Amino acid sequence: MRLALSLNVVLLGFASGALGQETTGALPLSMRLGLDPHAVAAVEAAPFDADAAGADDRQRDAMGKVPLYGRFVALEASLGTDGTWLELPGGDRLWRLRITSPGAIAMELFLEEVHLPPGAQLHVYSASGDEVYGGYTAAHVQENGALATDLTRGDACVLEYHEPAAVRGEGALRLRRLAHAYRMADMLSGECEVDVLCPEGDNWVDQRNSVVRIRVVDPSGTGFCTGALVNNTAQDCKPYVLTAHHCIVDSQDSNFATFQFRWNYQRASCDGGTTNGFNMVGCTRRADSNDNGGDSGSDFALLELTSAVPASVGAYYAGWDATGTGSNSGVCIHHPDGDYKKISTYTSNLVSTTWGGPSGSHWRVTWAATVNGHGVTEPGSSGAPLFNASKRIIGTLTGGSSFCDTPTAPDYFGKMSFHFGTANPNPAAEELRNWLSPVFNATTLNGSYNPCATIGIDEVRLPEPEVFPNPFTDRFTVRLPESLQGADRLEVTDATGRLLHAARISSSTCTVEAMAWNEGTYVLSVFQGGVRTGSVRMVR
Repeated sequence: MRLALSLNVVLLGFASGALGQETTGALPLSMRLGLDPHAVAAVEAAPFDADAAGADDRQRDAMGKVPLYGRFVALEASLGTDGTWLELPGGDRLWRLRITSPGAIAMELFLEEVHLPPGAQLHVYSASGDEVYGGYTAAHVQENGALATDLTRGDACVLEYHEPAAVRGEGALRLRRLAHAYRMADMLSGECEVDVLCPEGDNWVDQRNSVVRIRVVDPSGTGFCTGALVNNTAQDCKPYVLTAHHCIVDSQDSNFATFQFRWNYQRASCDGGTTNGFNMVGCTRRADSNDNGGDSGSDFALLELTSAVPASVGAYYAGWDATGTGSNSGVCIHHPDGDYKKISTYTSNLVSTTWGGPSGSHWRVTWAATVNGHGVTEPGSSGAPLFNASKRIIGTLTGGSSFCDTPTAPDYFGKMSFHFGTANPNPAAEELRNWLSPVFNATTLNGSYNPCATIGIDEVRLPEPEVFPNPFTDRFTVRLPESLQGADRLEVTDATGRLLHAARISSSTCTVEAMAWNEGTYVLSVFQGGVRTGSVRMVR
């Protein structure tokens, strides 16, 4: 949500090639066979109504909603009724369909009822063939049968499906809409912005690796926001992404399956080079402030990614501070206008204020000039994290009036302390504390690259004693497998490493009383002759 909006109606550069999602990376079969990309049947989307889009854009701007760069237009196509099939030697089949949306700067396809049987692959590529995405497999299809592609340049693209003979006739897909990109904010942030790979970001590498660009989807179309992967006190590596409620306020449950999360979308160096990043698609809404984007609360939303973030991404689970304590220095890391990741710096005390709703719901921040620019925020930055001097998140961006031509105008971040509290008009179960502090009732938490492995790599590789029930309540039983029969001592520690229980082991089965223990995560270890031989994580 911004007090002023500025989108440039131009096409920007797109990176070619698959952007992640762990696609196969194989070239489309038609390209390998040298087939003519124009010798296929075509389908044209319904006309794009520029006047209606412009009128709605003005209304969205006035309401502080996320600016859209793409609008949905209808079409109807499926494997059974459209496209061109080609029989291949050995019984394989190849299906291709040329899709057009006249006047589009770029297009994103939103497929439904997708079924990709074993061995089948799906590709989408630009009409020129210089941008290729895929191959998509069954692993990329959401539970509801949705599959969304990335942007392809121009007003035409080709959808290609290769079906092996062994699964002939089993594949399915339906295309009922596409996002017609009519204005782009990608790679066009203000010249004052500071790349996160500049020296200003040298002390914020971990925090940088928690920030992700989000393609948000609502019934009208697609837009950009920013979010951050956050840690939680259960230390279970849940892929929670914190952003702003106004980014998702119009999104319906079915839209979340096609949200896109783009990791490591940043320059390779300060003002130089490019990196494509890594895409993940699909999430579930877990909680939000239910405040219409800060009008009556602190403007937060918590999303859980459909799948775990691959270790190869190098993502950091950011820490947070919900004490309500301000800071006199820190940064915001964000994707202004959907651009490469940027960093904005503040060096003065934050001010407790409001966005127009309850008092004390937001932090007001004024950005400072640095060596390489004067970082501000822009459309696309919404939902970005505000880090304090201790490098923990203390707020998420609602909006403001800082731009390159007004760099000292203030911005406003919903407070983490308000997200955690009871003053938002959301159900009690959606208070952020219930998700980020499910155990220990903590108000601060440090970040980690792999919080669910905090018991240590050696312990992870050790044999595990059997514990039941797990989770437990008042007591639990420990049974030693054959590999641990020689163990002579048992210890239980809490998540901080504090020893809670120690006992000698005299048989292969024993019961431990835990009625006085708090809810939380615990580690049970067994020893033989003073050497730890087994370990297992438990939850109460």
